[in-house]
Amino acid sequence: MMVQAKPPGAWEQEFARLSYEWEKVYAYGDTDSMCTDGVILNRIRQELSELKEKLDVAGTDGEWLIPPEVEKSFMACADEIRIRAKTAIQEYLALEEYRYVQAVLPKLTPKQKKETQALEVSGKVMGLADALTEDNLVVLREYGAPGMFSEIIAETAKKLRGLSFKALPASETEQEEIQEDWQVEGQMSIYDLAVV
Repeated sequence: MMVQAKPPGAWEQEFARLSYEWEKVYAYGDTDSMCTDGVILNRIRQELSELKEKLDVAGTDGEWLIPPEVEKSFMACADEIRIRAKTAIQEYLALEEYRYVQAVLPKLTPKQKKETQALEVSGKVMGLADALTEDNLVVLREYGAPGMFSEIIAETAKKLRGLSFKALPASETEQEEIQEDWQVEGQMSIYDLAVV
């Protein structure tokens, strides 16, 4: 069985579709990908180049313009992404529920941290803040929409308010002091009578 090649008309339609996609990604970015827009644009450009070769070989009429190559780090709407992410971080840090989660987090047992998703909430907000510091526009675009984490922060704070907290174990120096406190000063212990 022989596979038939696509007719030139199908290649022309595909070229037009990819050209439109390139323009769209260049102007607005590709929010579906976890990579830079530059990588996506150059991939589309490569596909357009391959189609142009096929169209030229087939002898079709028309000018098949290939868009320019862009830097791999290119991101469409970079300033807007930064502004949205900064707004989102400020919103989360100002939430009473988030501040409560952060205050209670050190008092939680590992089991409580897992059950309440407190570490996850803290990590998401801190990760977003780190991404802003590092200017990681891919992460900022994906997770920097204001209000995106507000619901999970509120749910986590509600779970935490329903918990009872045990006193945390003392540090090693505090434990040594506590262990030494049991003996009254000047009193002998049974270890003092040990034969050397």
